Amino acid sequence: MIELARPVKCPICSQYGLREDMILENRRYYHKEYCYERFKKEQEATRIENEQWDELYQYIIKFHDLVTLSVANITRLKHLRAGFEYKKGKKIRKWRTGPDYALMLEAYRLSEKNNLYAMSSKIGDWNDVNQVNYTISTMVGHLNDAWKIRQNKKKQLEAEKRVERQESKKDQSLPNKNTYNKRDDLDISDFL
Repeated sequence: MIELARPVKCPICSQYGLREDMILENRRYYHKEYCYERFKKEQEATRIENEQWDELYQYIIKFHDLVTLSVANITRLKHLRAGFEYKKGKKIRKWRTGPDYALMLEAYRLSEKNNLYAMSSKIGDWNDVNQVNYTISTMVGHLNDAWKIRQNKKKQLEAEKRVERQESKKDQSLPNKNTYNKRDDLDISDFL
């Protein structure tokens, strides 16, 4: 009796396909054409996001001289990253629509002086959860500044690339001044 191959479902597009036409990775089947490439891009984005989260986490721990962050502080940072939308009075969680962790780290560094002053004067005796929560709040206040700095750096890099391309075009299009023919009035070769 010949056994027919049972179709499997692709987790990216939710469409069924034959195993022979799909790629197996992590015990899941992906379509070769589009879905596998999309899966790889999402996997790379997740890896980058995890590295950024680790940098932010380590910075906060070092800044506050802690062993670990509390669940409440971690949840607040994760919720900020996820982004939330309110529809009909209900809080709906989104996926990666808030500021990324690298931007949060930049904002934390911008607010570092304010946070150090506040820790030495205002919030010195507070418990760790409230202290970190306060610094997260000041960091949120600096997110727009960090975003503007990031955009300005991006514009500056684009302008530098544009100038380099224009200079390379100029270098190619300029005639060499030393290659023109020098006419000599006493040269009789034109008459011969």
